[in-house]
Amino acid sequence: MSDDTLTERTERRRAASGPANAARWATVAAFFLNGTVFGVWATQIPLLKNRLDLSAAVLGVALLFLAAGALTAMVASGPLLSRLGSAPVTRVTALLFAALLPLPALVPDVPALCLVLALFGAAGGTMDVAMNAQGALVERRLGRPIMSSLHGMWSLGGLAGAALGGLLLPLMPAAAQAGLVSAALLVLFLALQGRLLPDRSGGGGGLVLPDRRTLLLGTLAALSFMSEGAILDWSAIHLRDDLGAPQSLAGLGFGLFCAAMAAGRFSGDRLRQRFGGATLMRSGAVVAAAGLGLVLLGGSPLAAMIGFGVTGLGLSNVVPVLFSTAGAVEGGRADHAVAAVSTMGYAGVLAGPPLVGFIAQATSLATAFALIALLALVQAAAAARAVPPRH
Repeated sequence: MSDDTLTERTERRRAASGPANAARWATVAAFFLNGTVFGVWATQIPLLKNRLDLSAAVLGVALLFLAAGALTAMVASGPLLSRLGSAPVTRVTALLFAALLPLPALVPDVPALCLVLALFGAAGGTMDVAMNAQGALVERRLGRPIMSSLHGMWSLGGLAGAALGGLLLPLMPAAAQAGLVSAALLVLFLALQGRLLPDRSGGGGGLVLPDRRTLLLGTLAALSFMSEGAILDWSAIHLRDDLGAPQSLAGLGFGLFCAAMAAGRFSGDRLRQRFGGATLMRSGAVVAAAGLGLVLLGGSPLAAMIGFGVTGLGLSNVVPVLFSTAGAVEGGRADHAVAAVSTMGYAGVLAGPPLVGFIAQATSLATAFALIALLALVQAAAAARAVPPRH
């Protein structure tokens, strides 16, 4: 092949990567917005409970509306993305998701709260599917992994939202706090959203049943999200009740888990490019199981906290690799595959904490964490079958 031909091909690749690089930053903004909105929302839940004088049971029902809205919207996201494309759906749902954030602080009663939370969950769930589909498209156009860093931006957004929300709440009403953060996020997103890549497939129709490969990806995503949800809800209880950690330190287990997960995601793209998705997922799942082994066998709060951090590091790149694999499905089914994996993964988040609770009630919390470690080993064993060895 002549040097002129090589030069021409190089120039064409550079010209094609320009829009993809621009779209990457717009997608980063979308992930950061989504994570930050959830982080701010977490700071408002206790205030909402007190303002409307909600019992734990009633608050749980209201939060169930949020989950139901998200799951319902995720199921319908595949056909929607096929008709419209991930770019316009990401734009519209980002605007709705941020705009709805102040409303729970303004609703007068429980029925209005349930309605708002269902809409809030639907906007967030649809945006989750659309931005992951856009991220997978950008990744394909760039020809290199970026999904882990995108999910890292979501984690960073969640931490930023929780921290900023907590700082602002003593200074202003909850609705004003949420409105201020939403406005800042929308300014950032609107400045970049025009760079998202068009990807309308021209398809349509109704729901498409996932094939075996997609079901496997979704099942593994559900197992990973189930582990995350279990550690979110039960790590502090294990540290306090089983290991005798003071209440002031009990939350550090999940804090270390989140910090390690964010760090792992920001290094995940380079590791995936070097070693391949299957190797990264398999080794990460083994590390997660080892971390939970340290939680169970370390015998002290410090060892358990370190173990939770190791678990977060191990799980950090499992879900990004699965989403990236779903987004690379050929035959015009990538949108449906991403939607299916997102829906099954979110179902895992909902199922994980109560499942751990049932097991802990029947046996012990240590047994439940041992089961989570076993599920991580299942993910490691299935990695080679679910994920291509190279990007």
